[in-house]
Amino acid sequence: MAQFQIYPNPGSKKADIPFLVAIQNDHISSRTGACVVIPLRANTLPVEIMAPLVDVPGYGPLVLSADEIFAIDTARLRGAVGSLSLEDRARIRPAIDKVLGEY
Repeated sequence: MAQFQIYPNPGSKKADIPFLVAIQNDHISSRTGACVVIPLRANTLPVEIMAPLVDVPGYGPLVLSADEIFAIDTARLRGAVGSLSLEDRARIRPAIDKVLGEY
């Protein structure tokens, strides 16, 4: 399971969340059997820093919904469609910091 790979959503909300991006490093995922992911939402507006637009290869821009971060069994993530660009990867940490940071 490669970090920053984009997978089709195996859940029931595929219309709203067509993809999940794996953000956990491979070293941890290979040992736990779970992977931390962030949903990529369609039909929603981006929010500065916390929910930026990212590009899904062959699909187009979706919103990285950092406030919905969760862990999923790695066996459920199949058929990666690509991975985030370096530019889009750089948007993840600020988004998570915005969600979890102190105010």
